[in-house]
Amino acid sequence: MKIVCWHPVLTDHQSYTWEALQQAGVSDLQIFTLEKEHAERQAQGWVNRHAAAMPSALIPQTGWFGFALRQLRERRDAVHLFGSPFERPRLMLVLLAALCMRRRVWLISEPYSPISTGYQSDNLPLAGRIKAALRPLVYKIYGALLKRRINGILAISPLAVSQYAGIGIAPEKIYPFAYFVPRLPDVPAPTADLNASPLRLIFIGTLIARKGIDVLLDAIAALRQAGVTVHLDIYGPGDGGRFDEQDACVRYRGTIPFGEAQRVIAGYDFLVLPSRYDGWGVVVNEALLAGVPVIGSDAAGASAVVRKWRCGRVFANGDAGALAGILRDLSADGTDRTVLKEAARCAGDALDPHVAGRYLFAILAGDGKGSAPQSECPWYDI
Repeated sequence: MKIVCWHPVLTDHQSYTWEALQQAGVSDLQIFTLEKEHAERQAQGWVNRHAAAMPSALIPQTGWFGFALRQLRERRDAVHLFGSPFERPRLMLVLLAALCMRRRVWLISEPYSPISTGYQSDNLPLAGRIKAALRPLVYKIYGALLKRRINGILAISPLAVSQYAGIGIAPEKIYPFAYFVPRLPDVPAPTADLNASPLRLIFIGTLIARKGIDVLLDAIAALRQAGVTVHLDIYGPGDGGRFDEQDACVRYRGTIPFGEAQRVIAGYDFLVLPSRYDGWGVVVNEALLAGVPVIGSDAAGASAVVRKWRCGRVFANGDAGALAGILRDLSADGTDRTVLKEAARCAGDALDPHVAGRYLFAILAGDGKGSAPQSECPWYDI
């Protein structure tokens, strides 16, 4: 089987999966990207450490469309898989060309954001509201263009599955998918009493409104008023100075070197991801791979893994009271956190890139005539 991947930029979340796909039996895999690095992600400390093991070819800045057409003509018998195709206009045009040339075309796509809050920053709030209002209409147009000729869509999260079905893509062409990173070697196992108090919580993420850190702080404040103490360490790029006024149980700890999150998370009882929206939330993978349960908002795609594997708790987006209730219950004497940690480790096993590679190979190998088999999703229910 031959596969051509088209990406704006190749990230760790994808490259480990493509490596596993090769190992599952793909004989010829070629990756084309518009850029080597994502500027905004780089500013947040992201490093594409693994991309070197999965070499990609840059699409030239000059003559890019002619280059893409040549690849589509020369690789007519390949599966053409487009990652995040709506992120860049050039990639959208290559996708349309592939559809017009009747190539076997698949998308791998997160859901679109249903909220106006900025994805990478809190700047330009008016632009965010305009984009949020237009996205449903824009995606209906995408649906009209895709639904007849697309072979399949790898939808990242239950929300993406629902959105693509809602714009007219046939359900049998939509396959649940996710992002995947490997378990690090030698991540230390917890040595402290798993049921000791107070709870040790960790938040990792950019310090912007979309990540919902204010919801978590409100929940902790409510607990403090009720006489319940939890400890929270906050990691991530942004203005950490605003946490200086918090009590001694809330600390800003700076940023974590890229690729080391699992080792840091392993020292805590729970990761908390209170996002108002996250297409997936790979930090959940990192926590589960380290054997640490997760408390997540239902607006984060990866919260579906927490539900399926019962490796934490999920609360309603923006509901600080519900989050406070979860933390209060988990702080109570007699709460068995050991069970949650064992479930977290099992969920981490399911999120291994090799599981994803075998799942994806089985789907694409059966797509010779647009009839790829529907396999049970290993990660979440839809």
